[in-house]
Amino acid sequence: MGLFGKKKDDTSNAAAAATGVGGKAPSEGPTGAAAGEPEPEKAQRFFERAKTVHQTGSHEYAMQLWLQGLRFDPGSMTGLEGYFQSATQHAEKSGGKVSKETAKVFDGKTPIEKFLLSVLAWSMKIKDASLAVKATEGAAALDLAETTFWIGEKALVLSRAEQKPRKDNFTRLMEAFAKVGAYDKAAEAGDAAIKLDPTDGELSNRVRNMSAQSTMAKGGFDQTGKAGGFRANVRDLDKQRALEDADRIVKTEDTIDRLVATSKQAYESAPQDLTVVATYTKRLRERGRPEDEETAFRVLTQAYEETKQFRFRQEIGELRLRRAARALRKHRDAAESNPGNPELAERARQAEAQYLKMEIEEYTLRVEAYPTDLGLKFELGRRHFDTKQYEEAIALFQEAQTDPKLRGQVLGMLGECFLRIEWLDEAIQTYRRAIEVQGEAGSPSVLLELRYGLVLALQEKATKERSADAASEGFRLASTIAIQQISYKDVRTRREQLKALASELGARS
Repeated sequence: MGLFGKKKDDTSNAAAAATGVGGKAPSEGPTGAAAGEPEPEKAQRFFERAKTVHQTGSHEYAMQLWLQGLRFDPGSMTGLEGYFQSATQHAEKSGGKVSKETAKVFDGKTPIEKFLLSVLAWSMKIKDASLAVKATEGAAALDLAETTFWIGEKALVLSRAEQKPRKDNFTRLMEAFAKVGAYDKAAEAGDAAIKLDPTDGELSNRVRNMSAQSTMAKGGFDQTGKAGGFRANVRDLDKQRALEDADRIVKTEDTIDRLVATSKQAYESAPQDLTVVATYTKRLRERGRPEDEETAFRVLTQAYEETKQFRFRQEIGELRLRRAARALRKHRDAAESNPGNPELAERARQAEAQYLKMEIEEYTLRVEAYPTDLGLKFELGRRHFDTKQYEEAIALFQEAQTDPKLRGQVLGMLGECFLRIEWLDEAIQTYRRAIEVQGEAGSPSVLLELRYGLVLALQEKATKERSADAASEGFRLASTIAIQQISYKDVRTRREQLKALASELGARS
């Protein structure tokens, strides 16, 4: 999807009138923070306008206002998170395009404007790892430690998720993290780069240095001799502990209790603040007690009813699925513990059917809310496949295959759907295309699965249509799989069956 091309929505003018702002946000200084120190008071005025405009549904104009505020205070996490809320809503409706007017808000001549342009570009292609890396570098160039960490963590996830991860993305992230002193994340990015190129000795030495600096920073040793020394590490202990608690992956019960208490206090002070609502319900779900889930359900329901923002409805759905998954596990465990009890087995079967039905209902709502998200369409297609609703799955997979990152996986499942409904020519053609898309550089296990699927389709065609060509091709492919991994599924048996069938049909021809 291109970044530019859509004209500005007329609703921005209505939003502007409602907030007393003209068609463009007024400039309150020549270059904002670029002229010197950040000006949070000026930024806050833009942020308040942006919140109001966002609620009117004029999300692109809200994006402009968030970015104008970030120009005055580029390190504001309130501004950055608010911007991405508006940008996500806009991207879903526009297909990832913004008007020329939004693009012209910044000329890209200063480091701040270059950073904001990179944020704008990434927000419209949120799954693009390279754009996320560029935004991370822009934040690091401004020495925005928290912003660099926030964007960089997401860039790391995206870079790892690429079909063919790139060493360059990880080394650039390593440098960006190191620039703001996030040496643990720098080492993490460096390790990912080394896995892609173990022969790079210089990189290995650099990553070892990052790991050492990470250890030093955590212990406070790098502060020795500086004003305050070790004592600097224990100042503002409550705030520091809260940040550390939130960042910790494995949280103790005491830690999560503190996080819940802190987020509850913030929610009670500002129940209309949507960021606070999201944090509070996240902490409740993390702790996961029955009463926590009830509270989260109530808070999310209220937020959804008041704002109609689908993200809150989605969280409600996740809670419902979590409860259903627990019930399913309980029934499965009971059936497995009593294998001779048909009643328990039937209850487990019914619980699984109910869970799959709920998943389809939830993902259907998500696809309706986010119609441009091809990943959601793929996930919904998978659920239809699991419930043997193959034609519904095919329609969704056909849309999802246009995403290059999903194409190989989608084509494999699409081929299996065609095979299940006995559209054999379509199955064979789709499997061949999936193998071509994966290529020799694809995952060996995925390629093996796709080739085996093609064997099944060819054998079915040979059997039902008495096709000697299909039998001969299936035999050759089964032999190739057997040479590679003779114990793979039932490939030995199928090889023999296809060999006999090819001989029989060849003799008749």
